[in-house]
Amino acid sequence: MNKYLFSTVFFLFLSCVSSSGGIATSNIPLEGKGYKVLGPAETTLSWYSLDMGFLGIPFGTPPVDRAQQILLKKYNGDALINLRYWSDRSIFTILTRHRFHLKADVVKLGK
Repeated sequence: MNKYLFSTVFFLFLSCVSSSGGIATSNIPLEGKGYKVLGPAETTLSWYSLDMGFLGIPFGTPPVDRAQQILLKKYNGDALINLRYWSDRSIFTILTRHRFHLKADVVKLGK
């Protein structure tokens, strides 16, 4: 067997993927406030960590706040409604890639 093919197959068997997801009605309380929906927006952000089984060292923090700010900036909105998100991680030996995806409707307060 070709040594490159063997190393590729070996590397793929050492990798792993997991994911999670969820929904939320809004990122701030909107009860009793009027608003206008500006449009849908979505973004995906990544960060990495070193994972040695018993010790994990992240190279960044989860970008949840940054993802919200990106969506708000896209339409110059005040809040997000109908949030849908998922996160996953892919582990390749000792390097882990984390992804966070956020999809929501951007709204402007004071309809």
